[in-house]
This record gives sequence, structure tokens and C-alpha cells, in this order.
Amino acid sequence: MNTLTTGEMAGTALFALILALLAYRIIRGMPKMAGDITAFRKRTLVWTQVALVLTVLQLNFKAGDWRFGIILGLIVLFTGSIWLSARRYDNARQAQSAADQQENNKE
Repeated sequence: MNTLTTGEMAGTALFALILALLAYRIIRGMPKMAGDITAFRKRTLVWTQVALVLTVLQLNFKAGDWRFGIILGLIVLFTGSIWLSARRYDNARQAQSAADQQENNKE
């Protein structure tokens, strides 16, 4: 099995940090997104599934070499975290909308 060199580990850590910062900015900006977030949620789910399939294929066909599999795994975590946050935000927004409608109907 190939071992990761110090430079490869540093590059992987830098890539993970960049993805974490991007995910943080995207997740924090969700309330300001114009339009329907459901479409955004569906797109991120598709990209999460694509990245997951590529990761599994990489790990199956490139036995012993984890370098590209690690990068793909980080992308799966990135897209998956954004999808999960978009899903939670969309569900919370729909629940708030339903509660507002019920409140308006009582009046």
C-alpha cells in the first residue's frame, strides 16, 4: 500500500480546509438565497450521489492507492453537508410557512 508523503498530507489538509470554508459560506448564505431552495437541494443531492459513485469506483479499481479516493471522499462530505443543510433549511422554512398559514386562518 502506498503511503502519503508529507506534501500530499499537507495538500489534502489544505483542500479539506478550502472545502470547509466554502461549505460554511454556502450554508450561512442559504437564508439569503433568492427563489426556491428545493431545486438547489435536488442539485446537491445529485452531485453527492455522483461523487459517492466515483469514490466507490475509485476505491474498487485502484486497490492500494488512496490518494484520489481521499479527495473524492472529501468532495462527498462537502456536497453531502451542503445537501443536508439545504434539506434542513427547506424543511424548517416549510414548517414555518405552514405555521404562519394556520395562524392566519385562526384570525
